[in-house]
Amino acid sequence: MQVKDIMAVPPTIDKSAKISNALSIMEKKNTRRLLVTHSGEAAGVLTMRGLAKELGTKKRTKPASSLPVVTAVTKNFTFVKPGTKFAVAVKILKEKGGVLFVSENEKDVIGWITPNEIIGAHDFTGQQAKDVMFQKTIITINSSERLVHARHLMLENNIGRIPVMEEGKLVGVVSERDIAVALQEFKDHVPDKYQENQIKNLLIADVMSRSPTTAKPSSPAEDIVKSMVQKNVGIVPILDDDGKLAGIITRRSLILAIPTLD
Repeated sequence: MQVKDIMAVPPTIDKSAKISNALSIMEKKNTRRLLVTHSGEAAGVLTMRGLAKELGTKKRTKPASSLPVVTAVTKNFTFVKPGTKFAVAVKILKEKGGVLFVSENEKDVIGWITPNEIIGAHDFTGQQAKDVMFQKTIITINSSERLVHARHLMLENNIGRIPVMEEGKLVGVVSERDIAVALQEFKDHVPDKYQENQIKNLLIADVMSRSPTTAKPSSPAEDIVKSMVQKNVGIVPILDDDGKLAGIITRRSLILAIPTLD
């Protein structure tokens, strides 16, 4: 299998477009990243994490509607040719993260490979959730904590979603998308002089997604992956028989579980 067999057509946006427009496109297309272009060529990637980082920066007091995409673009991508083997693509994503731009000349992008394409193409038959989940040092957050704290944890640990707990029980998940959307609305509607004080009033409970999809350690990995790809779910908390958080499955944990040649 080669990358040309599984690549997807990336949604695009020009680097001069506004962040508010980018968020609208992401919402409409149910995606957490866009290919950023300039004069028809690839200029980088816009991610929900990049938006959460930029919109939460104290120096940014302007409304999201006035900020150009270029202020949040990242260069976390690698060019690969259409004939690149699947195993090679997996190895690159394991080592570098980001996305793969499929191109013959490192200029004209004909498609891209994101973690979603990788996990959707791999056969996880015979594996269980416990075989592909993260289970050590799982970062969690309480629903009563501030949104800015969740943003800090995500950026500091390079993660996109955090399980939300109350009295030791899972009650939801907060994602980089939740953070970015909340910060956009906050920046657009709260006057500059009040932002520093009022940002403290935004709590995890106000923005998190409740009743997330969960699974048990013995659940078939292939069923979990199928659900994640079809529903575009980025995290599946794994709960033991007592309802305690035993681990999490993310696209990253799944990619790391795919064997590759050294």
